[in-house]
Amino acid sequence: MKRFFMAAVALALCAPQPSFAHHSLSAYNITKRVQIEGTVKQFEWSSPHCWLILTVTDPQGKAKDWVLEAGTPVVNYRYGWKRDYFKPGDHLKVSVFPVHDGSAHGALESVTLPDGRVLEGPLSSYLKKQ
Repeated sequence: MKRFFMAAVALALCAPQPSFAHHSLSAYNITKRVQIEGTVKQFEWSSPHCWLILTVTDPQGKAKDWVLEAGTPVVNYRYGWKRDYFKPGDHLKVSVFPVHDGSAHGALESVTLPDGRVLEGPLSSYLKKQ
């Protein structure tokens, strides 16, 4: 019985580790925040992650789509998000942690809605705990 208990404890301690590897932040530069404004092109309220595609126009007038990763629908809902908060054509201000390679991709930290409300993302509160 003691052997079974020790094996169960060892298995329980090892089991969560693969999920941490999946949720690595290594793709994002979490030491650099980028503030961008743009128009919602698309919002995907889907598992395993929600995605926001924002069309951003640079000072020269050139439009570029930013692909922004958010948490899961369940976690985002706990932070006050609703699936209908982001509609195509809405103008948003967002704070993101960009990817290291400089492409137009990032992890959402927070979103300012057209009515002025600010929604924090799960990544924001995670980094505050660090």
